[in-house]
Amino acid sequence: MRLCSGFAALCGFQATLVVAENTTWPWQTFKSSPHEPPSLKISKSGPTRPGYLFFDQSWDAHQYSVFIMSDSNELVWQSPPGDLKGFRVQKLDGKPVLTYFNGLGVPEPFGWGYGIVQILDESYQSIYNVSVTNDNYKALGSIDSSSFISWIDMHESTITTDGTMLVTGYNVTQADLSSVEGPKNGWIADSLFYEIDIKTNEILFRWSALDHINQIPLENVQPFYPVHDWGYNSSSPYGYFHINSVDKFQDGTYIISSRYYCSLFKIAKDGSVDWTLQVNFNFFECVPDTNMRQGQTGGDFTLNGIKFSYQHDARIHEETEDAFTLSIFDNANSDIQNGTGHTEGIFMNVNLATHEVSLVQSLHDQRDEIFSTSQGNTQLLPEKHVLMGYGSNPKIKEYNSNGFCVMTAQFGFDNVISSYRSYRSPWVGVPKTLPDVFSCIDQGRNRTNIYMSWNGATEHNQWKVFGGATPSDLSPVAVARKSGFETVTSVKGSLGYIRAEAHGLGIQKGVSKIVPVENGC
Repeated sequence: MRLCSGFAALCGFQATLVVAENTTWPWQTFKSSPHEPPSLKISKSGPTRPGYLFFDQSWDAHQYSVFIMSDSNELVWQSPPGDLKGFRVQKLDGKPVLTYFNGLGVPEPFGWGYGIVQILDESYQSIYNVSVTNDNYKALGSIDSSSFISWIDMHESTITTDGTMLVTGYNVTQADLSSVEGPKNGWIADSLFYEIDIKTNEILFRWSALDHINQIPLENVQPFYPVHDWGYNSSSPYGYFHINSVDKFQDGTYIISSRYYCSLFKIAKDGSVDWTLQVNFNFFECVPDTNMRQGQTGGDFTLNGIKFSYQHDARIHEETEDAFTLSIFDNANSDIQNGTGHTEGIFMNVNLATHEVSLVQSLHDQRDEIFSTSQGNTQLLPEKHVLMGYGSNPKIKEYNSNGFCVMTAQFGFDNVISSYRSYRSPWVGVPKTLPDVFSCIDQGRNRTNIYMSWNGATEHNQWKVFGGATPSDLSPVAVARKSGFETVTSVKGSLGYIRAEAHGLGIQKGVSKIVPVENGC
């Protein structure tokens, strides 16, 4: 398993946009940096909350990385390449950190992964690798797992207020599938979740869906995810549960989301299922096979004006003794059934005393209906704004407190590129790496052009440029205000060497790099 470590201006000089084919989304290129982020197609119709956009791209994108970008299409930081998912800002020990899954993703129709969760500090240095190393796992039969160093799945990586991390796992194991018309000696992808001590990797809590099949019977998943030809060998296990999020209540219990049960489950401290919050709608809307229709009623709750299916990203908000607000990303579509209902972000009030669930707000852009078959998330922002990443659709949308879409950022063609989750957060990056500089002589104009960038730096606002014939004979030749990811300036004459020095807030001394000047731009 390959794991990557966390690592006077000329008018009109900007990042170059490149389109290789009609089916390839435009990307940006720079002279000073090898990074080539997507060019965001951004539309705004109102104010957005402060912060950068954080997102990943699927393997078929131009560059397979995670990105921090601004609303003005400016790259802030791009990671080294890798199968990275769930990129966001969280807090550990009171300080902002970056977290993401890093490992091997198993594509749809399986849709899980094996790897670690990396935690980076403000300088983009890896400070912790969260892992599960020895829980007697078996991987998908078609995968060679001999080099695996961790079995954590991509679906969850939430840091709790206790300084622990919630993660998920998928274990391919045998199970009796005869109750759902599958083989008696069948194979399933069991869903697990863990609470892990970040600094020691000690497992503090472990839960397995298969261990609780008496409370969550296989038969209940059939209307949403029929067994069909799955489960006959370890290369095609029946992934019936498909856990995709975990969150923690104040009392130490958990809420988990199961994609294919179309349900949310509260898990007690002893691992038992306290209650189930289940879809409540006519299965003709979800499953075309009328022989599979069953009467689901909302589980242990009455759902008032709410329906959802194949949901992701269940999050707890505003918790009190008898109630809490819950948000989900309601896909309403999947690889089993899609195109019947648009995807929404849903906020609901769950009343534990009356066992009623009522709608607080539903979010979708009526000007741009989206049918997201997988992945996605709903992030609550300050002032009741909401950011939604649309998973299998390469779009990020922000909604204001009235539920109106005030921003759309697209980074790929629909049904071509996907992103597991997308977020907006403030971030201060102070990289330990040196800036990147490229300089060349424009012989026709008798000028030396200088291109400067600093991957991940957010605080510098000015470049001081020194030039000369040799590295030891440099004097000031230009000062340029930072302009986008890459700043370009030009000086008269032909120089032999350039030193570019970054200055700004929190930078005690200019951080610089010396490079030779290329002959010919």
